[in-house]
This record gives sequence, structure tokens and C-alpha cells, in this order.
Amino acid sequence: MGSGWQIVKGKSLGAICFSILIFQFSFFTSLLAFDRTNVPLKNWGGFSVNRSWVYDALEKIVLAGLAEQVLLNTKPLGRVEAARIVEQAVRRLEWDQSGDYNHRGYLEDLLYQLVKEFGLELAEMGVKTPLNREAEPGFFGFNLIDHAQFGIDFATRSQRLVNSFGRHISKGANPSSTLDGRIQIGDFLSLYYQPEFSWDKDGAQGRLLTGYGKLTLWNTELEVGRDSLWWGPGFRGSMLFSNNAQPLEQVRLSSAEPFRLPWFLDYLGPIKATLFVGRLEKDRDFPHALVGGYRFNLAPLPFIELGFGRAFQFGGEGRGFRGVDFPRILFGRDNRDPDSPLNVNDLISFDVTVRIPDAGRYILISRDLAFYGEMGVDDVRRFYPKKSGGIIGAHLSGFLGDPKLDLRIEYARTSKIQFTHGIYSSGFTYKESVLSHFIGTNGSELYGRVSRWITPDLLLAFQVSHAEIGPTAAGLLELPREKRNSLGFDLSYRISDRASIFLGYDFAHVKNRASTAGRSGNDSLFRVEFTRSFGQ
Repeated sequence: MGSGWQIVKGKSLGAICFSILIFQFSFFTSLLAFDRTNVPLKNWGGFSVNRSWVYDALEKIVLAGLAEQVLLNTKPLGRVEAARIVEQAVRRLEWDQSGDYNHRGYLEDLLYQLVKEFGLELAEMGVKTPLNREAEPGFFGFNLIDHAQFGIDFATRSQRLVNSFGRHISKGANPSSTLDGRIQIGDFLSLYYQPEFSWDKDGAQGRLLTGYGKLTLWNTELEVGRDSLWWGPGFRGSMLFSNNAQPLEQVRLSSAEPFRLPWFLDYLGPIKATLFVGRLEKDRDFPHALVGGYRFNLAPLPFIELGFGRAFQFGGEGRGFRGVDFPRILFGRDNRDPDSPLNVNDLISFDVTVRIPDAGRYILISRDLAFYGEMGVDDVRRFYPKKSGGIIGAHLSGFLGDPKLDLRIEYARTSKIQFTHGIYSSGFTYKESVLSHFIGTNGSELYGRVSRWITPDLLLAFQVSHAEIGPTAAGLLELPREKRNSLGFDLSYRISDRASIFLGYDFAHVKNRASTAGRSGNDSLFRVEFTRSFGQ
């Protein structure tokens, strides 16, 4: 596989100290033409569901051992972060003189697509291949239209889509169109925008779904605007943040790329840190309440990734919050007085992912294997797991010995108190969608997905789910949970280098629809999306 590649070199005081240490020792590689925008948590062009195909592709090459000690579980990844992983894979194949990766030839098409996607970034890193040899990074970069997408959803009943930015569709046809674009100035300023237009039986509407600017200095990145987060290893949801709700208006400070600490702390491996504050909607218990959070994740060993995150819901009209209260909220100042602005809705999560390349030597049913788990705890007081929920899952790449066949299995369960709060009675939601896992309070889901590349341009997948979905708002918690059994498929086909089509169908049998006892029936949803790329 390497023969075709040519490379040219080219909640305490301790928490405060650790945060300072992280940004103090962040490293930075000064280059001229890096686009620092994020890889979207949106399905542009198919070959995945509910997020960019890039994330699935990166997981597959990391599971194959082509990149080590990488961080995948704090999303979105920046384009440079993703390109660094691709760079590792390309260089490893180029330097594979003994043929250790000859059995990975089936990844060639996938890696080619990644090199095409990140050609400019790779060229700036000194990686030249036949696919990006003509790439010429510049101080200014303009992709005024990176993608354009046209789609239509046909539904037999009105419903809210899962992990689709809080989108609600009506019965019948629901056409939509969207595009995105990127602008880059040097290595310090990047802009991204994605307007969306949709139509249903009530008329047409337009919105800026995602739009933000990024300012990068050293290895510290400041993002301001509207964007989504996904914290944790789950494929169907998270205990803190996912793209189930609309993107939040936020200010985010993070390390632009993973970094290592000095001296003996280097053994912790690459580390990534993120801190943000976002604003919720007006129409809720406390108008324009705020939500914040921070997350650290690291990879101390080539096959292990660890993560810790905390989220807190605070402020809002009538809560008496002042800016000087934020440091005490940020570092876990406990206050149980319901009238105090320091009494916040507090959530934490811990997660671990174990990746085993060449697992087929030990487990015959899969070539490569990943196990992951996340524990979520709500209303934290003493940092011990009380009434916790969580996610466990497995990703079997090369299932049954077929290198192009993948299987994902995931189980999620939430407790009776997760995503709820005695003061913030609207729950951990944004515009009626749960910010974290769509199953809500006291919910559960068993999910399975199998996908196979039929040809290098055709991906077929089937998925099945048994879910029980609970309401999160106080006063509704005693209502029955909605029970939803669903089965579906999706097909992605690359028509040309710049055009693709995505088809999907889901059938669900629903009981207690919208937590209303006795409301049962069948839902069908058919999706068609055509995407045209105009990028590099």
C-alpha cells in the first residue's frame, strides 16, 4: 500500500493550577496557512449518520494502528487536528519498509479520500502525495461555498429528529437546503458559516445553523459564535453534550491541538483542554439561562483514551448572577441555598476508550476492536457516583473477518435525576431538545449498526434501536416513557469526486408517543440528500 505514496519532508485550587499549567505549556507550531475551522458534526455528503464521514474514517484508521496516542472523543475536531492524524497514517505507510501494513490495503481508498479532504493542510505540514501535489497553501484561503446540499424528508407523522440539531419535521414532505463556507487568514483567524432553509406545511424558515469565528494564538484557540459540541466516545449520544439540540451561542477557549506537558508529565501523553460558556433560549424557566463546561482528555498509552468533563447550568433572568460569581461556579463552590446564584445544575462524566488493533489474533470475530464507556453523574455534591447513568459500547472493525464490514453496538441508560434540577425546571435542554443524550431522564437505548463498503463509492448500512425516552422538565417526570422500536437503513453513493447522494429510511413502532399514555402508532421517515462539494 505504501508504494504509491511519495512524501516530501518539509473543583479546587488544584483545578485552577492544573488549568494554568495546561495553557502555560501548550506548544505551537508556527505555520502560515492553517484553516482552523472545525470538522462539522453534520452529515455532509453521506457515508455516516449525523456527523461528518471524516470522524468515521479517522476512527477506522486509528483502530487499524496507523496512528497512535490520538484524541478523538472531544468533538468537533479542528481541521488541523484531523490532518495531523492523517499525516501519521501517511508517514507510517511510507516508512513501512518491512511490509507490516501490507494487510491494510483495504484502507487505501478511505485514506485517499482523507488526503483529498485535507490536501492543503497536509501540504503545509510537508506531506505531499500524488493526490495533493498541486496543493498550494496561501496566507489567505477562501472557500465561499464549500458544500451545497439539497434534501427532502417524507414523514408519516410530525416528529423531532435524533441528533439532528433539534430539527422538527412535519407530516408530509419537508424540503431543505443548506450550504457552508470557510475563510482563513494566516494561521490566526478562521471563519465558518452554515445557513439553512427549510419548508413544511406551516411555511418557510431560514436560520444560521452554525456560524463562528476562531482566533488562534500560540496553541490557545478562542471561538465565538454558534456551534455544536460532542463530548465523549458514544456514537448515539453523550452524558454531557451532543448534536441532539441546536448549536449553542457560545464562547469557547481550548487548546488548538493536543499537547504534552514537560518532564515526567510527558508520560500522560497528548492532552486536550476545553472550556466554554453558552446561552440558552428566552422561553424557559429562567430566560437566557447559561450553560458552561470544561473537559480534559488524554491518551497515556497508544491504545487508551481517557476523558473527564463537567457541565453546569447557571444564571438566567431572576437568578441574580454576577460575573464575579463565575470563578466560584467554575471551580465547584457548593451552595444549597435555592436563592443563591451559586446553586447550579451540576453534571460530570468520566469516559474511557480502549482500542485494540489486530484484535483478530485474539478475537476471531473482528480484525480491530474498540471498547468504550462513559459514566454520567447529575446533581454532584461530593464527586461520587450516586444515581449515575452511562454508556457502554463496542466498535468491531472488520467484523467476521470482512475488512469492509463494521459493527457498532451501544447501550445507554440514564437515572431518574439526570438532566433535571429542582431550580432549573426546564431541564438540561435547549429549545425543547436534550443537550446530551436524546433518551432524556430515566431513559434507555440498545442500539446496533452494521455497515459495509460494497464498492469504494458505495456504503450500505442497517441500524436497529430499542429506546425508552423520558421527559426532562420538572412536573413531567411522572409521565410514562415513550417506547420506540425502530429499524432502518441508509445508503451513500459517490456519484463523482464532488457529488454524492444519501438515502435513508427508518420505521418505528411507538408507544406512549410524547409521553402520553395510550398514544401508539407507526412512524416512517424517508430521507434524500444530494451534496455538491466546491472545496479544494
